[in-house]
Amino acid sequence: MKKTFLVAVALLCLCGTAVAQRHVEHKWRGFYAVVDGAYMHNFNRAPGLNGEADTLGGAWMGISAGFQFRKEAGLGAGFAYVYDPRGSYTHLPLFVELRSHLMRARLTPYFVLQGGYALPVGASSTTVKITKGGLYFGAEFGGRYAIDRDFAIGLHAGYKLINCTEVTRYEADGTFKKADPSVLHVLSAGMSLYF
Repeated sequence: MKKTFLVAVALLCLCGTAVAQRHVEHKWRGFYAVVDGAYMHNFNRAPGLNGEADTLGGAWMGISAGFQFRKEAGLGAGFAYVYDPRGSYTHLPLFVELRSHLMRARLTPYFVLQGGYALPVGASSTTVKITKGGLYFGAEFGGRYAIDRDFAIGLHAGYKLINCTEVTRYEADGTFKKADPSVLHVLSAGMSLYF
């Protein structure tokens, strides 16, 4: 009887330890940093920045840092590099963000709202150059999986609006065609690393 009781207590302790080790959550309060990468797809249906009616794909690489006050509210700032392989809408958005995680669990849904200004950089297209940037807005929703308290991985989908205040268009021979504003509506899907 005594041995059975000791074995039962030992098994209960082992099971309790195993359950405690399975409950892992990423820190929900304090300083955070996020490295973000995404594929972007511009879904403007009107003739695009290059004069074609097709859509443009690109990449997003961003870094943001801030302070998570509680799981529902974190405030941060960051920057990103928006790369367009055609060289038309390459930008550097600078933004502030509101980040919210909806649960305190190992796997939790989250959303992010970003707002700021997008600076045009490194346009290599000979027919289209963004000469003045504009307002930037981004929203994304995804899920974050905690590897441990200080590291997590997230997958997300989102929408980004990039306002180009002035877009200068040139003919194929390099002569000036026109300058007008343009708004990019972009869908994105990607992965985030949380530190």
